[in-house]
Parts: sequence; structure tokens; C-alpha cells
Amino acid sequence: MLDPGGVQMVDTAAANTPPRLEEAVAPAAYHDPEVYAREVERIFRRSWLFAGFTDDLRNDNDYITAELAGTSVMVRNVGGALRALHNVCSHRFAKIHDKPCGNGRATCPYHGWTYNGDGVPVGIPGNESFFGYDRAQRERLALRRFEVAARGRFVFVRLEPGGPSLDEHLGDYGPILDHASEMFTDRFDDRTMPWATDWKIGVESVLEVYHVASVHPETFKPFFKPVWEVSGTAEHSRGIAALSETGERYWNGLVKHLGLRRTERHRDYDNLMIFPNLAVGITHGAMMSVQTYDPVAPERCDLRFRLFLAEADKRDGPVRRHVEEALKEVNWRVLEEDRAICESVQRGIRQASRPAVPGANEARIHAFHRAYRSWMGERS
Repeated sequence: MLDPGGVQMVDTAAANTPPRLEEAVAPAAYHDPEVYAREVERIFRRSWLFAGFTDDLRNDNDYITAELAGTSVMVRNVGGALRALHNVCSHRFAKIHDKPCGNGRATCPYHGWTYNGDGVPVGIPGNESFFGYDRAQRERLALRRFEVAARGRFVFVRLEPGGPSLDEHLGDYGPILDHASEMFTDRFDDRTMPWATDWKIGVESVLEVYHVASVHPETFKPFFKPVWEVSGTAEHSRGIAALSETGERYWNGLVKHLGLRRTERHRDYDNLMIFPNLAVGITHGAMMSVQTYDPVAPERCDLRFRLFLAEADKRDGPVRRHVEEALKEVNWRVLEEDRAICESVQRGIRQASRPAVPGANEARIHAFHRAYRSWMGERS
């Protein structure tokens, strides 16, 4: 019998290799502006970053926007092809799109400069009288273009070209995103929570269930057994928590009442962490949460989350709306609990004189630290 705060580990891969203390990330890395600048340069400009879903890019001139470590990006549907461009006008640097998604031409709201699919300003009000730009000069003012690729419905952007393809980056996790894209089609929540904490602290909060008994005694703990099956690769990791009897009854009831066409591949709670900052959680094959911990500044990040249900026979009606509101409320409470403890960690870490000491039951944190240090060019 485990004590209430215990976590039984099921080791399935090298992610559980016992750590050396010197592998943990130094406390200063969570608040030092110089470290943050190196993270942006070495990790967030060179890695594939999740930007949104093709759900919002079905039609010509559909667009989504994302703030990727200080770079505002728009991904557009240009004649059926995806293009990723800098979302900042070349004229006087207003953002071109402020909404998270929409449909329309890439026209700056400040002075009306309009850009084509290649990012070239093809419409400049008063060009002949005020600027006199010819074609070559307009092309020199083109918006920066970024690499963009999709896996299933998941859209990723890379700010600097070169390196592994998206499929190579995802590895064995790519097929999981493919399957999730097929199964979880009904989005019912999409919000952003500002956190006064470093992005890494946010990521670490989803990499272990050791904190569940203390931080989520009413919202999360009753629905799961204290069993955490962990696996991983050099950069990404996966944790599976078994549903409790209470959790089984609850989710089976939702599946029945809503007619959810759940997937049998994810019977419990399956959490993927795709480096550097994308977390995908699948509960009982019926619901998917997608979270990114987007760096904003040293000691600040934005948690952007989306919730999806599996395809269902009942997509409307009072029961469906009640279930969605209940799930949104529980998810928000869990994330608020995480935010509060993570912000407490942020305040405490400024007083730390040595790295943290995660245990064997926090194996995914060890793997995350190793990947982080590798990307940062640090020797273990």
C-alpha cells in the first residue's frame, strides 16, 4: 500500500536513468536575463515550436498568430499552402494581426500596407507620391519568412532554418499526434493564462505526479491511481497515470452520455512532453488538452491551452454544454493550482544556492534537464 503522497514508478525507458546531481539546471537559469537570451537564441529560434492547428487554416487567407519567444508569427493559408511570416509590418512595425486567428488579407491596421503570400508589400497607399518604391525595393522590405510544417492537425514553426525536419524532430511521437488529430476534433476551450514564472518551471510541473497529492488533492488526485509509467527519448518524454475506480466511472459516464467515439489507444491519462514546451494530455481516450508554456521574459511565461473532446453523437444540447462547462471549470482549477505553486517556486528559486534534487519519481524532469543542457551547449 502506497502512502497518500507516494508514486509507484514503472520504468520503461532510458528516461529513468538515475541522475547525477550536476545534471540539474542551475537556479540562475530560471531568472537570469542573460540565460533567457541564450535560451531564445539556442532553443526557441532553432527548435520546432507548436503554433496552432490546421482547423483554423482550412480556407484561403485563413491565418493564425503565435508569440514565439518574442517573435510574433502569422501562419497563413496561401492557395492551400501554409506560409509562416513575421507578423510585424516593415513600415513602422505595427503588428499586422492582433487576433489569434481569422480570415483576411495581410494588411497592417496602422497605414494599410498589404502583403502577399511571400511577405512582399504589394499594396502601399500613396506609394507613387510618398515612397516611389519599385518592385525590387518592395521585395527588400518583404516580411521575414519562417519554416512551417504540420503533423496531423498540429502546426509547427521554426524561426531559423536548418536542422532536423519536423518528422525527425518528433520521431516516435509523430504517429501519436497523427492519431490524436483524427480522434479529437471538437475544441471547446482555448485560453491563455499569464504566469509569473519561468517557462521551465511550468514545463516541470507537468512532468511528474509527485505533487498531485499536495497540490491537487480534490481536483486531480481522486481520479487517478498513484502509478506513473514513464518512457522517453533523448528530448521528449511520456508519462501514463492509471485511472482510479472513481476516474473510470466518471469518464465512462461521459463517454456514454455524450456518445463519445473514444480511442482505445489511450485508456488512462497519457501525457506527452515534446521539447521544448509542448504538453499534450489525453484522458481515457475521450479528451485532449494541448498546452504550451510560451516564454515572455525572464520569470514570465504564458500558458496557452486548448481542450478537445473526441467526436461524438451529441455535439449540442444542455447535457453537452453542461459537461463542457464542468470540464473547463475543473481544468481551470487544476491550472490555477499549478500556477500558484509554480509562482511560489519562482520566488523561492531566487534564494537557492544549489540545483534542485528531483528524485527517481521525477524521472522526466531529469530527461528534460539533459535535453535542455544539450541544446544550451552545456557539458554534463
